[in-house]
Amino acid sequence: MRKRLAVLFVVAFVSMFGAGACGGGVQEEVQKQVEEQAKEGQQQIEEQLRETTQWIEQEAQEARQKIEQQTQEVQEQVEKVGEEQ
Repeated sequence: MRKRLAVLFVVAFVSMFGAGACGGGVQEEVQKQVEEQAKEGQQQIEEQLRETTQWIEQEAQEARQKIEQQTQEVQEQVEKVGEEQ
């Protein structure tokens, strides 16, 4: 009877720690996946930010060029009117 009780105790003890060890491994794997997905998400956000920033800079440059061109055209018209008078 004592031998059976001891065997049952050992089996229960080992299975408890075995399940805990497996659970710890699963938890670590899940944690790694979460960190990896977070890192990938951060990289995607940074890439989108870079692309958006480049687009804004390009649009701003085009707008500046257009304004400079219009300003030059207006100055030429003003000079023309001044010469006619």
